[in-house]
Amino acid sequence: MNLYEFNSILSLNERAQAVWDEGQFLSSRLDGEYRVCLYYMGDFFAEVWINSCDNGSRICHVRAFKSRRLLEPYLSPIDLSTLF
Repeated sequence: MNLYEFNSILSLNERAQAVWDEGQFLSSRLDGEYRVCLYYMGDFFAEVWINSCDNGSRICHVRAFKSRRLLEPYLSPIDLSTLF
């Protein structure tokens, strides 16, 4: 699966399932009321946004990207250099 297919064709539930099935967990962070989990999908990264006000039970958004700029919130606690 490529980035376009992931973002354009799959539903929210299908994107979340693909992350659970194929993704490698890298890190998580807090962003307001959301816990944002970062996964490596082989050719791209995926973020899973979970509403922390719902006791961590509701996935609100799943997005995939290749941009290094979008990795900046995660760079200080982990070393991603081996993935590039």
